[in-house]
Amino acid sequence: MAKRLLVSEELARDAVQQSMMKLWDKRKQLSHCTNIKSFVFKVVKNVCLDELKRKKTIGFDNQLKMNADVPDNHTVFEYSEAVEMVQGIINKLPTNQADVIQMRDIDGLEFDEIAELLGADMAYVRVLLSRARKTVREQLEKIYAYEAKRKI
Repeated sequence: MAKRLLVSEELARDAVQQSMMKLWDKRKQLSHCTNIKSFVFKVVKNVCLDELKRKKTIGFDNQLKMNADVPDNHTVFEYSEAVEMVQGIINKLPTNQADVIQMRDIDGLEFDEIAELLGADMAYVRVLLSRARKTVREQLEKIYAYEAKRKI
């Protein structure tokens, strides 16, 4: 599960190791857990999601740069500014929406993978993604409308 989410085998191993350390620290509390296997998967998933959040800005910025032909410095500045605006909007989304948009649009995970990682229904994941995209689109429209008014 960790490798599928983090893609990199090295990052996945680090995440599993970090999860095991967290579980070891809480080993006394595990005796009260009714489903240890489920709890372990949840800990690994949360560590992986934390790692994805940590590298969110790096991944999004790199993806935009890879997908763009950058002919001059002005265009580079525009892309950087757009990345910052979108990332700022995503950071203000509710956590579940931010996680889904990150995993789907930036990390390229499939809906079934996201649903499995979040322990949610695939239809719910689609709804979260739709709401997140709508919010990002509306916020960008507000920003660009404001910018257009300022130029007049």
